[in-house]
Amino acid sequence: MQQERTIKLKVGLLGVTHPHARAHLRTLELLDEVESIAVWDEGEIVVDLLKKEKREKLETTRGTLEQLLLRPDIPIVYCLAANNRNADLIIRAAGAGKHIITEKPVAANSREIGRVVSAVRHAGVHLGVCYTWRFNPVARDIRAMVQNGVLGKLMSIEARMVTSQVHFRDPSHWLFKKNVAGGGILSWLGCHWIDLIRYITNDEVETVSAMIDTLNGAAIDVEDTAAMVMQMKSGALATLHAGYLLPQSESGYTSASYDTYLSFRGLKGNISWYPTDPERGVIVESVAPGWHSAPRRELNYTMAETEAYGGQYGEDFVRQFIYSAMRKDPAPPSGENAFRVMQIIEAAYKSSGTGRSVKVVD
Repeated sequence: MQQERTIKLKVGLLGVTHPHARAHLRTLELLDEVESIAVWDEGEIVVDLLKKEKREKLETTRGTLEQLLLRPDIPIVYCLAANNRNADLIIRAAGAGKHIITEKPVAANSREIGRVVSAVRHAGVHLGVCYTWRFNPVARDIRAMVQNGVLGKLMSIEARMVTSQVHFRDPSHWLFKKNVAGGGILSWLGCHWIDLIRYITNDEVETVSAMIDTLNGAAIDVEDTAAMVMQMKSGALATLHAGYLLPQSESGYTSASYDTYLSFRGLKGNISWYPTDPERGVIVESVAPGWHSAPRRELNYTMAETEAYGGQYGEDFVRQFIYSAMRKDPAPPSGENAFRVMQIIEAAYKSSGTGRSVKVVD
């Protein structure tokens, strides 16, 4: 059988000052499918500085946003504006017929994400949201085990997303400004674990109780510490502890330290995973059929080495998006997922403000 030809295309990168912009640029540079990369940002000086680095795939010509969106040779763009402006950028790109990859949380609130979902659907283009932990092989294996009954009836989930304190991460950044970011630790990092809980359990959050606060002492107006309890539609209870809390780290966004954990507990078994600590194996304990001979197992993974954002699974995410969009496969439900995650986060904010449990809107 003749091997299918590799797709070759040009990609636009809209927004080079986003915290993840350089990581996404490096991913695109590593992909054989990407022929060249056109960049745009409102700050022309930062674009010029980037181009002076003489990156092999980076186009050297300067163009306006309108000119880039009108180019028929660029079918896919990254939209990487600040949260309060990203929705408008995505909607404009969708209106130009571009397929779009964007960062979580997509926008500052669910209303804006809803606008994005509607615009993308109307334009008939693909939207990929970088909830790339879904592509991690460990997450996919745990999801399969849960679905195959290794845990039996699911009763509880524990999640922890803790990272370096605010002063290591530049308190003046828009990430810590409510009118720009929309929220703090929950919308920027806790969102990953909320999405993973939904993905791995194939269950949905129904009710949220939460307490959030700003405790770092830095001049920010978003939450830096959060505790949530979520009741799933199945009845299982999930907890999430998130915060900018670690006192030892290096300054800078890319060198931040992490303390993360996910566990799933059922009537027949438990699974424990430390996602940001590759030295620790995944512990599975089960009395389900097929596990009696070795009811406790440690699963160790050796991840492929790559400079792509998110590792090999981050690279796989972008590659699969490219092929899906170019072959006109059914669009992934990324926008709808992001919308639901934001609804859950907003329920947490409302719960903390009212002191009551809040039902997530269906």
